[in-house]
Amino acid sequence: MTATRLYKTDLVELAEREPAVPLRRYVRRYTAWLDRGTRLVRRRHLPSGLIPLIINFDADVGIRHGSSAEWTRHRTFTAGLHDVFTISESAGPNLGVQIDLTALGARLFYDQPLDGLVNRIVDCDDMSGPSFELLSSMLFDAPTWDARFDVLDREIESRVAEARPLNTRIEWAWHTLTRTAGRARIEDVRRETGWSERHFAASFRHEFGLTPKAFANVLRFGRAAQLLFRSSAARLTDVALTCGYFDQAHFNRDFQRFAGVSPTVAMSRT
Repeated sequence: MTATRLYKTDLVELAEREPAVPLRRYVRRYTAWLDRGTRLVRRRHLPSGLIPLIINFDADVGIRHGSSAEWTRHRTFTAGLHDVFTISESAGPNLGVQIDLTALGARLFYDQPLDGLVNRIVDCDDMSGPSFELLSSMLFDAPTWDARFDVLDREIESRVAEARPLNTRIEWAWHTLTRTAGRARIEDVRRETGWSERHFAASFRHEFGLTPKAFANVLRFGRAAQLLFRSSAARLTDVALTCGYFDQAHFNRDFQRFAGVSPTVAMSRT
């Protein structure tokens, strides 16, 4: 079993764990927290190709899409794939859990195509399919962080096994784009499926919400942002070339598009 990482301050307790190995195609990580503070925290969330499921037990979260001035409030919610940043505002005290699903994992966990969720935040009460009230109760009643993560392992394994499977060519295309962090040539991937360009794009978008090209762009950007934020000494040009951008100017344009700020500004805020 993967060890749980625990971080504690006087006011906040944060626990993180990777899922069981067989589930890592479907979910990347679990995060749980107990926040005893009352300070308002604002965060910028960048597109990454992952889909969050967030279960809060005590407090709502305010969400704003991109440059929109409209805020919505949510407690237990999920999303579709995004190709625009979001801003969240939250304050304690609160106990909560976040599950970072892959697009494949979300499609199977929710047992429905994701085309209706793209660039949306959705309250779980409005989602058909699995009972989120039961899952929330099991997580709340679990006595430890490890016990909560064990609940998630069991529930994700069960729901993925019961879900309607994807067409194997669509799943292979998702895996290829994800494995290469968006650097695979879309035409090569399309050719391997044996489908026309139109049918391939429409089928992929129906299942995941974005076309293969748009999904690859999000994955490439997400990888670049991860490398930048992991090392404050990272050179923008090196990151851009590593992630498959033509040059730094191309990278800067994509970063502004997806993050709403330049790479330099984004790094200064971390």
